[in-house]
Amino acid sequence: MAELCHPDSIHWVDGSQAEYDFLCERLVAVGTFTHLNEEQWPGCFYARSVPGDVARVEDRTFICSLSRDGAGPTNNWEDPFVMRRRLKQLFRGCMQGRTMYVLPFSMGPSDRRFPA
Repeated sequence: MAELCHPDSIHWVDGSQAEYDFLCERLVAVGTFTHLNEEQWPGCFYARSVPGDVARVEDRTFICSLSRDGAGPTNNWEDPFVMRRRLKQLFRGCMQGRTMYVLPFSMGPSDRRFPA
């Protein structure tokens, strides 16, 4: 993704308290977070975002499967190969001037060994 999106920098999130404090203060500095009353709500913030920046926009949400039937009757469908080409064009260079945040995660136990 970094090669495709060309971010100015990459930050690997470590989940530490120091990182949390740093990121919250950056969000306060740019106006996304506002400190709430420390006596009533210690360590809490009011967060604002752009109203059009929503998690799901129905007309731009697609199920990509090899067959239209795989999307179900109420979802938008697109061929996965067509969508991949479209998204690569849209994402190419989209993070210039920005920081890419990488949040490592595990879909299972992180201490598990995989077979060789």
